[in-house]
Amino acid sequence: MPKDLEESICNATVFERIYKTYVKDLHDFLYYKYGEKYNPSDVTQEAFIKLWDQCNKVSLSKAKSFLFTVANNMVLNDIKHQKVVLKFKQISPKQHTNE
Repeated sequence: MPKDLEESICNATVFERIYKTYVKDLHDFLYYKYGEKYNPSDVTQEAFIKLWDQCNKVSLSKAKSFLFTVANNMVLNDIKHQKVVLKFKQISPKQHTNE
């Protein structure tokens, strides 16, 4: 039986090993791609929380891909949200009423 099938991400020691292996790489990837503005440390932690929540659905061989994809999508969603906020701020409210 392959080692990958024997180990579950839901096991605390396996998750800790994944965390120690990928935390620096994921943080560096986010920092390089988006800079400090989008809090790469926070996004990294959130990605690992999502991995823990989805540990039954993610195989050990797909953990790295899952982490990087989730973290990247979280930052892209934040960027989209900031664009909406900026667009809303640019719309000036009416200064008059119809009365």
